[in-house]
Amino acid sequence: MRAVSETEQPRRWFNWRTWIDLGQSATIVALALSLFSFYRSYVYVNQKLDVMVTEVSYGTNSGELYMTVALSNAGNRDAAVLRIEPTFWARGADKTAQWMAVVRQISPDLPVVSPRVPMVVRSGGVEVLKISTLLNAREAEEQLVPFQDGAFLGLRVATMASDGNLYRIERPVARLSIDGSGRIMGATPAIHKSMPGFADLQQNPPGDERPTNSVTQNKQTPFVWAEEHYQ
Repeated sequence: MRAVSETEQPRRWFNWRTWIDLGQSATIVALALSLFSFYRSYVYVNQKLDVMVTEVSYGTNSGELYMTVALSNAGNRDAAVLRIEPTFWARGADKTAQWMAVVRQISPDLPVVSPRVPMVVRSGGVEVLKISTLLNAREAEEQLVPFQDGAFLGLRVATMASDGNLYRIERPVARLSIDGSGRIMGATPAIHKSMPGFADLQQNPPGDERPTNSVTQNKQTPFVWAEEHYQ
């Protein structure tokens, strides 16, 4: 057997020390990651729910109104959506302008909101809701409150954070163009950004100012369409 020389002994000891140092470093890193994960899961609370209207489509002559709403939970706690419904700016029973719910089904087998609510949006998840309802154009034209040569469709959302606090949002999402005789001629967006889901917001028309960028440059403006009411 070959004897270990005096120069090989320090080199072998250095290799063992290198492995020990690497093992200690890996242990420290794993412990730090574990503590960070524990902090993120049980100590740090970030509740963030965004509500974004991505599309509004109104076939005035058929009365069919469709909306697509995306819910994004970027927080580390689950969120609950308790209620969501389309609205329009009209005169109520007391003749004052207010947001009126539109919850008439298009057909018995097509729910107004799909998937149905209440629902839970998991932490880090996204849910997309399809809203389908009937809004008779002639009835709407009689009830709508014109504002700046237009009338407005809106959205009402009720949410709950993981701490049990309740929130409600009411705001315009689309502007209906009205001609001199009161007929609906088309529609344009009245919202150009996502809405915070955990906020108490009641916004009346006209909504957001139109951005200088085009729709393709502004990534949070919904696609809005309405046909001319010819009946």
